[in-house]
This record gives sequence, C-alpha cells and structure tokens, in this order.
Amino acid sequence: MRIVLISLLLLMSHAAFSQILNIERNRLKRDTTRYWTGQVDFNLLLHNRSAKVNEPVRYTSLSTNADVAYTSVRHRYTLINQLSYSALTGNAFLRTGYSHFRTNFNWRQTLSEELFAQAQYDIGRGLRERFLAGGGLRYKLLDDEKATLTFGVGLMYEQERWTYPEDEERDITLRIPKNSNYLSLRWQINEMVHLNTIMYYQHGYDKQFDTWRHRYSADFNMAATISRRIRFTTTVNASYDPRPVVPVVNWVYSLQNGIRFVF
Repeated sequence: MRIVLISLLLLMSHAAFSQILNIERNRLKRDTTRYWTGQVDFNLLLHNRSAKVNEPVRYTSLSTNADVAYTSVRHRYTLINQLSYSALTGNAFLRTGYSHFRTNFNWRQTLSEELFAQAQYDIGRGLRERFLAGGGLRYKLLDDEKATLTFGVGLMYEQERWTYPEDEERDITLRIPKNSNYLSLRWQINEMVHLNTIMYYQHGYDKQFDTWRHRYSADFNMAATISRRIRFTTTVNASYDPRPVVPVVNWVYSLQNGIRFVF
C-alpha cells in the first residue's frame, strides 16, 4: 500500500502529453520477485545557426523520460513520466508532458487485471489538460523467454480541456466514458537489441457534440545495449484522431534518438 500511495503522489505532481502511452516499456521478466526497475532518458539540442548577425536564431529542444516499476510476488506497479520542451529564439512552440500510473494485479497469470490513471498536457496543440482513470483485463497471447505478445481491453473515464489555437480565451471541456484496447509486443531480438511496441484504439460517444470520438496510436521503442547500464534508443510515436475537438492537425508523429540510463 505504501508503494501505491507514493506512486500516486508522484503521479499528481506531473501533467502529460496528448499521445496514448506505451505502458509496456517497464514490463520486464525476471526469475526473482520484489524488485525495482527503472530508466531515465535525456535528450538536449541547442544551436544558433542563423544567416543574420543582427537577428540571431536560437533553437532549444529538451526532452526527458523517467520511468520506475516495482514488482512484488503477485502485483506490479508502474509509473511512467515524460516532458518535452522546444523553443525558437525564446518562444516556446512545443510544451508537452504526461504521467501515467498503472497496477497489474496477478501479473504472472495468463489473464490478469489492471487499473490505471493518467494526467497529460500538450500546450502547442491546445490540450490544456487531460485526466483519465479506468481498468480492464490483460491477456497474454504469447509468453516465452524472448517474446511476449499481450492483448488488453478495458473501460475508462476521460476529462479533457482544449483551447482554440487562434483564440486561447475560448475553450471546450469534454467528459467521455471510453473503451480502451491495446496490443503489445516485447521482443528480445538478440543479446544486444530489445524491441517494445504497442498499438492502441480508444473510442467513446460524445453526447455534447453528438458524435463518436476515436483515437488510434502506435509506439515503437528499440534499445541497443552499449554497456551494462547505458542504451542507445530509437523511439517512434504516431497518433491519429479523425475528429479533433479543436481545428488542429489530426495526424501527429515523432522520431527520436537518445541515450538511456537503466537501473
């Protein structure tokens, strides 16, 4: 219980990004129980490449991930956090973040239960806040030493507040119960390379606008071992929303390479 309370407090101290999350990154298999695992990613890019001496252009990009998981004899608790910030000559155009907490009960079983909660923000796209909570079932389609294929289905309640890109004084708040489904793959390709990928589909009926809301997402994460605690990572995220709440691009993606510290 103490672990759960601490994780919940950490969860409430963060807000988060608009993409649906890859919760599989910290689902590790070991022969022992009652252990902690975690990882920290950090990426920084700075430059002032500009053709004009009197009007220099400065670009700053910073992103970080901090994930931790605790596995007991029966249950597993996972907390995943991410922050991203990008600015051009001091003007921020990308500010995103998320914090996701999940409990997997009876994780050793083929069919297990999950509870989750999440907080998000994506200021550049107009998402001021998103809070959600729910639960569901998790079924292992394949589980061996090198690969795990898992299917999850559940229900959640989501509240989000959006502002219009060209009129920040105008906002919309939605409260929608949704169905949430995912298919995940964890694959140890060889001793040096590890792959995690997950695909989500979430949908629910929006009574306020008399329409169905659908959201698709995919997260691809590959890590190559450099040393015992250092990994080189490649991450690709993509999401598609056919009916955005406000007029923004409905297809977004990102590609990122970086260094990960594992403990």
